[in-house]
Amino acid sequence: MNILPFRGYRYNPELIGKLDDVISPPYDQFKEGLDDLLFARHRYNMAHLTVNQETSSDTESNNRYTRSRALLEAWLQQRVFLQDAEPSLYPYFQTYEVDKSRRTRKGFIALGEVTEYSQKIVLPHERTLSKPKQDRLNLLRATLADTGLVFMLYSDPAGEIEKLLASATAAAPAMRALDLNGEENRLWKVSEPSWVGKISGLMRDKQVIIADGHHRYEVARLFSQEVAARAAEDLRWELYRYKLMSFIRLESGGITIFPIHRLLHSLREFDAAALLGRMSEYFIVEEYPVDTLDKFTTLDFLMQTSRKQQQFGANAFVIYLPSLQRFALIKLKPGVSSKLIWPSDKSVAWRKLDVSVLQVVIFGHLLGIGEPQLAEQTNVEYVSHDTDAVNLTDAKQYQCAVLLNSTPIEQVKEVVEAGDILPQKSTHFHPKLMEGLVFARHTG
Repeated sequence: MNILPFRGYRYNPELIGKLDDVISPPYDQFKEGLDDLLFARHRYNMAHLTVNQETSSDTESNNRYTRSRALLEAWLQQRVFLQDAEPSLYPYFQTYEVDKSRRTRKGFIALGEVTEYSQKIVLPHERTLSKPKQDRLNLLRATLADTGLVFMLYSDPAGEIEKLLASATAAAPAMRALDLNGEENRLWKVSEPSWVGKISGLMRDKQVIIADGHHRYEVARLFSQEVAARAAEDLRWELYRYKLMSFIRLESGGITIFPIHRLLHSLREFDAAALLGRMSEYFIVEEYPVDTLDKFTTLDFLMQTSRKQQQFGANAFVIYLPSLQRFALIKLKPGVSSKLIWPSDKSVAWRKLDVSVLQVVIFGHLLGIGEPQLAEQTNVEYVSHDTDAVNLTDAKQYQCAVLLNSTPIEQVKEVVEAGDILPQKSTHFHPKLMEGLVFARHTG
């Protein structure tokens, strides 16, 4: 992976007293009024640029994308953002708490070369949808600002790059901000040529895996092709062959992956009792009645039990069926996997994934939810926290919730290295990389 230092744009500390108020989650996290919350939080919040609101009077010449460009130009004029004088790399650490344990995920931000997947330098792990890509491409065309980070995993068993990061981050960070979850984001700026050269040299021969940001990466690839001809007249356009990326060590103890649970709705002739009966052909099924006063204690017990089953090598799930007022803990029966009709182009590593078993057996065979419905999200909604999944299923009167274990990072690596792509929504890397700490813009 070829990387470059760059002259990043960062908020002007003379105008922004508290960075907490201006950083923003990535665009795909904007749900249920988050945009309004961030718009109200500060007039210079990054969300004004990245998710400018649509209006009923939008036209080709006046729309959310043209307004984002005008806003960015105005903020640059007002010196809301200042461009760093020297090309730099930016160590980026996020400290957060999970399961009462404090962790720090350590990475660095650079421009990474955008290449075709066929070159096997950048390896994807999930499929993408066309609508989000078109939205982000329109924004990039309008603003020419590369604001959203692609989360890249690199392998470094000896930890050589993290040792260099340790030396560069001994001093106080250049920027520090808490996100909406109270998680700490710290950014350093390093322009010293020998240090930058060492990092670049260590990265040069590495493959990287896209952990998060597949849409952003593919938008960068499309845009680099669009503007390739302009580089002959102005070399600044050549820099759009590179994308803003945060590189994190695959072996890091700071990596956390949350599961993504499935909420099912609008299925015709859905019969919860019949589903449980049919599941017993493939799964060992244990049913647990829901006690309204003790529902989440039962849920916590079942989720812990399901995680233990996964650690023993089993594919296990928790099912919530509100119409029956029941939970069910289900575990794939021994020997069943070898008898299933798997997609012929899928590797053994792919077939071991919980989410693959879910997609092939429960969704495909038992419920008739195929690839088209999954792509269009016709019958499935996604949520990351188990209690939210149960609460939403009740609140929206959904038919069923399927609660999964998280996909281990080792399985992600195995599937990608086997040349496969994980099913959509297989991983939720936590925490999300924030926008507004630094961004790139190579021409105006």
